[in-house]
Amino acid sequence: MKSIFAVAAVALAVTGIGASAQEAQEEPDPNKKICRTTKMTGSLTRRQRICMTEAEWRALADRTRKGLEEMGQAASGGQAVANNAGAGGQ
Repeated sequence: MKSIFAVAAVALAVTGIGASAQEAQEEPDPNKKICRTTKMTGSLTRRQRICMTEAEWRALADRTRKGLEEMGQAASGGQAVANNAGAGGQ
């Protein structure tokens, strides 16, 4: 049984799969172009391909998260939900 794992480890080292796992853990290049396919609103079959750099995708995610946080605060009367939970427990 141990020999099977040893052979698998050697095969991984020879093929370079271990090296690609290390590269995946490193910070991605912010200028690398990434394309994603999204479904079109109102259609079951139409899709749209959107290509942006890693930095642009990250900025879009940050803007989306910030917008959701602002909507949550507005829905709770301008107060953070976590602050209401902490004050009510005392």
